[in-house]
Amino acid sequence: MRVAKELVIEPAQSWARLQELKNSEWFIHDVEEQLKENHRLFLEELMRYERQQHLGVAPYERTSKRADQANGFYQRTLLSRLGPMELAVPRSRSGLFQTQILRRYQRREAAVDEALRKVFLLGVSTRQAGPALATLLDEAVSAATVSAVSKVLDQTVAGWHRRALADTYRYLIFDGVSVRIRLVGKVQRRVALCAYGIGEDGQRELIDFLLVRSESEENRRSLLEELWRRGLHGTKLRLITTDGNPGLIAALELVWPRVSLQRCWVHKLRNVSARLKKVSKNVCKRPSSFIKPGPAAKPSLDSASGKLAGESKPSERCVAWSWI
Repeated sequence: MRVAKELVIEPAQSWARLQELKNSEWFIHDVEEQLKENHRLFLEELMRYERQQHLGVAPYERTSKRADQANGFYQRTLLSRLGPMELAVPRSRSGLFQTQILRRYQRREAAVDEALRKVFLLGVSTRQAGPALATLLDEAVSAATVSAVSKVLDQTVAGWHRRALADTYRYLIFDGVSVRIRLVGKVQRRVALCAYGIGEDGQRELIDFLLVRSESEENRRSLLEELWRRGLHGTKLRLITTDGNPGLIAALELVWPRVSLQRCWVHKLRNVSARLKKVSKNVCKRPSSFIKPGPAAKPSLDSASGKLAGESKPSERCVAWSWI
């Protein structure tokens, strides 16, 4: 049975009270409830002080300097990190007073909206996000609320796609990734055309991506031309690595015709592995064991070809052709 005593945030007294309880979870619950109550009292006191500053006089003070009159309070339910709380929000007779603690029509703390966005980004649907956080927030959030909160992400992503690009990349990497996204009530497959860049500091970053239905030359060229318009003219480009898509190679020759192209070894070795016998597929599973950078590149390539000796001729030609 819980002890009906007011919780005091003082170590010695709190420890003594903990010894009286048979279940420490009750004590933790009491701490959370007290924190929630203190949070509510602090917000209400701060809003009352805000109204006092707006009126220009202290409570019950009679003076001609009064700018407005108090008009009681109205109730507002605020969903906070500690759960829902009922706040008494002060108001003025003229209706001109607006507290800075709560925005007009605000129902949730900013931290709650941020938690909803993060859960949504992790792949939880709008219908499941609310119930998933209900245990922590003590209240389920509707799917419409999650959808409205997540619309802020659309604006952020749109701004990211339109940002100006610095023409400082030394290397570009292009690839197409098949993804599954929810469209019009059902999950569909799309291709994310991704563009990565490596700058002078050696750090790789995602420059941009484009969701399309297929990896056609037209779609590839659309992405490249957009990168060019936003400032990526390739004045410092040394090398571009591709996945070998013919449409991408044709589009690159139009946008950056003077930059050398190289086939990605991972993609290439997957094609080589498909042409090998089952007993020899291990040669392609660890390309780092025989592919060396710099001056050792040619000898390592010869070594790779030697390991493939006895295999089908197309596989050897495939390896030799890929080295640019």
